[in-house]
Amino acid sequence: MNQDLIQYLQKQILTTDDRLKHFTHSLNGERYPQRFLYVKLQKYISDFLNKKSPNRMVVIPGFRGVGKTTLMAQICSEFKKRDLQVLFLSVEDLRNYFDVGINEIMSAYEKIIGENLESVKKPILIFFDEVQTDPKWAITLKSLFERTSNIFFCSTGSSAIVLQSTPNIARRAIFEPMTPMCFGEYQMIKNKIYPTPGLKDKIRQAIYFSETAEDVYNNLSALEGQINGYWSKIDRNDIKKYLSYGTFPFALVMPDEISIYNNISLLLDKIIKQDMPILGSFDQDTLGAVKRIIFAIAENDVTSLSTLADKFNINRLTIANIFDVLEKAELLVKIPPHGSNMTIANKPNKYLFMSPAIRMSFFYFTGNENTYLTRQGKLLEDSIGAHLYREFILRSDGIIRYDSAQAGADFILQIGNTKKIVVEVGLGSKDKKQVINTMRKIKSDYGIIFSNSERKFDKETNIVSIPLDYYFLM
Repeated sequence: MNQDLIQYLQKQILTTDDRLKHFTHSLNGERYPQRFLYVKLQKYISDFLNKKSPNRMVVIPGFRGVGKTTLMAQICSEFKKRDLQVLFLSVEDLRNYFDVGINEIMSAYEKIIGENLESVKKPILIFFDEVQTDPKWAITLKSLFERTSNIFFCSTGSSAIVLQSTPNIARRAIFEPMTPMCFGEYQMIKNKIYPTPGLKDKIRQAIYFSETAEDVYNNLSALEGQINGYWSKIDRNDIKKYLSYGTFPFALVMPDEISIYNNISLLLDKIIKQDMPILGSFDQDTLGAVKRIIFAIAENDVTSLSTLADKFNINRLTIANIFDVLEKAELLVKIPPHGSNMTIANKPNKYLFMSPAIRMSFFYFTGNENTYLTRQGKLLEDSIGAHLYREFILRSDGIIRYDSAQAGADFILQIGNTKKIVVEVGLGSKDKKQVINTMRKIKSDYGIIFSNSERKFDKETNIVSIPLDYYFLM
């Protein structure tokens, strides 16, 4: 047994309170607010401790920077105060220091507590951060899960750990994806303005699950009082801040924009240098070009792979692999073209950013941040694309496409096997031309336009215009 590893773990256990505080409090001692997922995770652990549920393992996949480590540290801190035995470790750090995996870590931990996991009588809570750095994380956690019923495991990792998980771990663990913040979370954390209970689900139900566009209009009309009540508390300048950087929790504790965008740049570097080699096989020259390729997408999100291959002098297949990995890492949201297989083969995918802040960071460093008003439409499209991904793709409830024809709509949302909704995104008074063009080609249930215009229903075209005030509360 590696004695250095045992001593390291002993020190980690001894300094747990200080390490947790580093993740849960700002430098001036202010406690970081909790994201929506906190309550859910708290309940999983409470139910385990009270023997109300057999669930003993939660895996939290998510994009870097969304607050997974902070969330886990907050939960760990709460239950440690209850005099429970906890272990909070970064698998990434241990891999860097000792080149060991979770199996070796737990063997050393058994030596420290003086008993095998099978013999543990009192409940123990074990928190592993960045598990994807151990290639055997899934099979190891499955084995640990089966050895004891008195330990609760909570792990975080990059979005792609879902793809690395085996059917065996999938049957034992609950996966709770953590995405960039929605506007409601941003307001709750930044300004302590809490969402109106149940309003988000009512808006979502009205927009996506009504029978007709007229029903959408009427169902949203019934919510107008609650919507206006919420927005009466909001500074509308926060919309720009939210789209520019407010999807990342860390941005709310940064002193200025340069610090925020430097952090986003470092976050991208980590994805490229640490996550991409795990998910794909790339040489250093290729990895060195990834940031420039992402910038090309920030400037023009519909670009053919062949065009990028020629521009960066990289094999087209390699370019395709880069995009595949960036999609798996949830940096990008892929929106394929709508149509037959032959049509799709001849048209490029559209790539949006999981957070509009990533696109904005490129504009910032190239001196284009002053063009916010001209770029705001693309940031809004990122936001709505990520929203549709979160609400339908992650839940396996639907698929998203775009109309690749000239003057085609931004999104075609298919829910289940039958329902189709044409979605257009815009600022100011958006005309219906693109939605009408796409609706003519596909058999859609209705069309919706998210924009700054007032709420309207056009019976002739079967299109409803929805103010952004409604969208931002979903």
